[in-house]
Amino acid sequence: MNAPAASSPAARAEYPRDPVWDALREVPDPELGISIVDMGLVVAARLEGARALVRLTYTAMGCPATDMVESDVRDRLTRLSGIQEVEIEVVWEPVWTKARLTEEGCDALLLAGVSV
Repeated sequence: MNAPAASSPAARAEYPRDPVWDALREVPDPELGISIVDMGLVVAARLEGARALVRLTYTAMGCPATDMVESDVRDRLTRLSGIQEVEIEVVWEPVWTKARLTEEGCDALLLAGVSV
């Protein structure tokens, strides 16, 4: 699966540009309204024929928004041409940290009053 390269603490995460990742950029975190890609919740995503395989993590176990996020991911990806099935795997490695945020994610959190 496509996964971001490790970054130094000063650098911000960067994620692939392709139709799957770009579609996932349109899925907001329901609590903050920031793209799940910019939040660093998408660990990996790729196509395998007509199936999209997505690995997601969350900022904390027991996140009350997991069902909503996964439903939104399925809904958005099945609107892409050729995708008939979406398989989501929730993973806890790598652990989510603020280093997974993109520059856009950091800016959005700062505008929302959240310190990063």
